[in-house]
Amino acid sequence: MHQLAQLVRERLQPDLSPDSAPVPGKKDPIRRYQAWVSPNFRRWHPKAEFKGADLEVAASGVDAPTVTAPSMKAASMPPLVGTANLELGPCPLHQQIVEFTLRAKAAGVNQVKLVPMFLLRGVHVMEDLPAEVTEARSHLADAAEVTLCHHLGSHPGLYRVMAERLSNAEADMGIIVAHGSRRPGGNKAVEATAEKLGAAVAYWSVPPDLETQVVQLMQRGVQRLTILPYFLFAGGITDAIIHRTEELAERFPSMGIRLMPPLGTSSTLADLVVELALDQPDVA
Repeated sequence: MHQLAQLVRERLQPDLSPDSAPVPGKKDPIRRYQAWVSPNFRRWHPKAEFKGADLEVAASGVDAPTVTAPSMKAASMPPLVGTANLELGPCPLHQQIVEFTLRAKAAGVNQVKLVPMFLLRGVHVMEDLPAEVTEARSHLADAAEVTLCHHLGSHPGLYRVMAERLSNAEADMGIIVAHGSRRPGGNKAVEATAEKLGAAVAYWSVPPDLETQVVQLMQRGVQRLTILPYFLFAGGITDAIIHRTEELAERFPSMGIRLMPPLGTSSTLADLVVELALDQPDVA
């Protein structure tokens, strides 16, 4: 997660050299989201482990929304970007948000944007996160503006990420394995992406499961299969998917099964996070 935060930070740090003049007529969202803070505030809980339920936190100074001239001082001071987590954190999420926002305020920043690093529109996205943000706002009063952006899985650009991964796989068919949500409509985004990719979908917590989909595809004559976990990073569930895939490969030796790693950190993913932070309205 910290590697992804660093990539996001780099994208929010525009090139302010004399040769970096904006191209006429070309939209440059980074330049209208400019905020410079002390390097002392570059990282949030650097030793914490973030598993599954994470937020990318970006701070923006709306007093200086644009850059009109090069500034050596600004160029040496990166934007404030950090991470916080809903579960397994050092304190409740709303407290993490409050502490981060107050530190940002002390650095001269008066707007914080939260990008939920969730792929599905489940209970965490629809209920838990808005409740935590509301609680944080009640403690902050008017100290700074806190905006909850749309979650990562809502970005249509995730299709490109998935397409790039599957395009490198020599297979007759692909299966996207997601956690799955019991909330009505919670799985629509991943199912729409899978349909565009011509892939099947399996879930870890709701049907259809991976074994069911593998058997159905084998009965349809698929001989080479690629399985792509729809998870950002490795963890307990992705480890379990590895073990389940090994079991399926032993049961069906005539079927070539290839398991790919989770989506992981990439420049493309960082671009999606930045776009969500810059362009999406408050959803809390």
